[in-house]
Order: sequence, then C-alpha cells, then structure tokens
Amino acid sequence: MKIDMILLSAIALLTISNRAWAHPADQSEMTVKPAPHELEARFTFNLLTVTKMIRVDADGDGKLAFDELKAAEPALTDYLNQQVKLEVNQKPSAWGSKVRFDYLWPNAAATPPMPEVEYAARYVDVTFTLPLEKLLEDFWITFEIFEQTGTMQTIRGMFHQNGEVLEVPFSFQEPEYTYDTGFAEDPFVQEAEKKAREQAVNPAETASMKTGWWLTLPLLVLLVLWRSKAARHRRT
Repeated sequence: MKIDMILLSAIALLTISNRAWAHPADQSEMTVKPAPHELEARFTFNLLTVTKMIRVDADGDGKLAFDELKAAEPALTDYLNQQVKLEVNQKPSAWGSKVRFDYLWPNAAATPPMPEVEYAARYVDVTFTLPLEKLLEDFWITFEIFEQTGTMQTIRGMFHQNGEVLEVPFSFQEPEYTYDTGFAEDPFVQEAEKKAREQAVNPAETASMKTGWWLTLPLLVLLVLWRSKAARHRRT
C-alpha cells in the first residue's frame, strides 16, 4: 500500500513538472480575434502569475481554494482593464466587464485547496468580448504587468483573422503592438457596411414611409379600377 501511494505521488509530481516544463511558469498567452464590429481577447495565465497580479489567497493559509479564485474574478477583471492598455481606432478604450472565466483543469470546482507547488501548472482563461459600433480598423495593446509579474514574464500573442494566425511576442522590452485589421480596405467588408447603412433607416422616416404607403394604396386601387372601367367603355 505504501509503495502504491509513493508511486502515485511520484506520478503526480512528474505530471506537474512536465506541464511546467512544457509551458514555462513565466509565460502567458493572449489570443485575439478581431471582427468588423467586435474584438475578442482571451488571456491565459497560470495561477502563479495571477497571484503576482492580485491577492487571491484571502485567508493567507498558503493554499488557493476554488471559492477564493471565484471571489477574485472582479479584481482580476479590473486589473487587466487597468494594466493591459487598449486603444481602438487610435482612441483610448478598455476591455470592459463582459468577461468569461474558464478554469483549465478537470473538476475545477471540486478541487481541494491547492498548495503553491501546484500554482504554475493550473491555468485560467479570461476572455473579454468588446462590441464596437464603428468599424474596427486598428487596435493597440500594451502590457504594463511586468512590474508585478517580473521582467522575465513573456506573453505569446496570437492574432487570428481570416483563417490566418500572426504570432507576436510581448515582453518587458517589447510590451506593445499595433494591429491593422485591413477591414477598411476589404471590399467584402465595405459592401456589407454599405448595405448596413442603407438598411439603417431612421425609425421616424420608416413610420412616415409606411403611413404614406397605406394612404397611397387605396388611391392606386381606385386608379386601377377607374382605368379598367374606362377601358371597358372604350372597348364598348
């Protein structure tokens, strides 16, 4: 029995070590998917990085419970809005509060409090969806997290558009990047924008047009009947 327990513990530690080696503890990821009127960004951090950004261990026992992670979500949302700067179409913007958290290990909600040795192997996705009224032409992102996470921290940025992926590394030395979507020059996007503008009729004008149509319809019917009667008289 003791041998089995030792073997299981060794396998668990080896699994955690392999994951940490495959994905360095000081590397995070950002996946961005621009659309003509929406910007989606998914940030992937391990819990070790998150604990450097904000306080998660509320009771200070050196372990992270799932309830503590859930309670820290608003603080992490605010932190990313403040420390990951965003400009859209060359104007200051923010990621906003439309955000989803996904904890990337099995049965996360049932996980017992995790010791610090496990932080680097546990990952969380934080996904923002930013709706836009105007056409998304370009956006600028800069990370100001390195004072908290350390100058060795890197972010692997991946920009997905039209089936292609552009990889851009972010670091203490290169914390920013401007992405040009090309939507302003895309003929298909421009045609869709034109149709949307044509369909976006003023509600008052639409009501006026409907009223005018219903007033005009009886007159058209009378005109057709009169012309039909006149035609019959001519034929007679």
